[in-house]
Amino acid sequence: MRVMKLALALLLAASLAANLVWLSRLWGEPARRSSTQSAAIDQFEVIRTKGGLLAVSTIKAPESFQATADHTVLGVPVGQTTSQIRVQAVYAYHVELAPEWKVTLRDKTFIVIAPRVKPTLPVAIDTARIERYASGAWSLFTGAAELDRLQRSISQSLAAKAGLPSYIQFQREAARTTVTEFVTKWMLGHERYKTAGDYKVRVFFADEPIEALGSAPPPLVKEQ
Repeated sequence: MRVMKLALALLLAASLAANLVWLSRLWGEPARRSSTQSAAIDQFEVIRTKGGLLAVSTIKAPESFQATADHTVLGVPVGQTTSQIRVQAVYAYHVELAPEWKVTLRDKTFIVIAPRVKPTLPVAIDTARIERYASGAWSLFTGAAELDRLQRSISQSLAAKAGLPSYIQFQREAARTTVTEFVTKWMLGHERYKTAGDYKVRVFFADEPIEALGSAPPPLVKEQ
């Protein structure tokens, strides 16, 4: 009985697939039109960032996402649909300007403890370069829905990746360079330090391990 059910299910699937292929050839390539609409201005919302943000780095990376759905007919497993999406992600990182920045001067060197670097969310993706694939015996019928379901989960997955220690560490030196440039310009623009053109600036971040801050004055190192 189980074999008969499976044979019937496969026969129905094959028949439906053949009919859909025939219809697609009959209809030919559809004419497509597109348009872009914006919401009314009274629906816009502007949110001020308290204190502002300093953009410090960007990571561009290809990311792939995959999911598999198991299908049954009359309780009998009949196959899977595997969906895969590839995107070009752009991870941006920033430092908040509102929190206290600890700065001290020692031996003609400004030592700065800046707030920790945070990912700017949501992570951006290049929509023109999204690649979507579906495979499996049932992909003709379920592929589009499974791909849409997978795509809806991408934003949350990318946000989680952006905050991974490995990603934060990967961009850290670029962020350090940006903050060093920012602090240098600010210091030189300050009336008190206009003659400090030959002074150095060393930047550390509050989330760096304590041992990494060994060269900073101990009073400035705040336990996490």
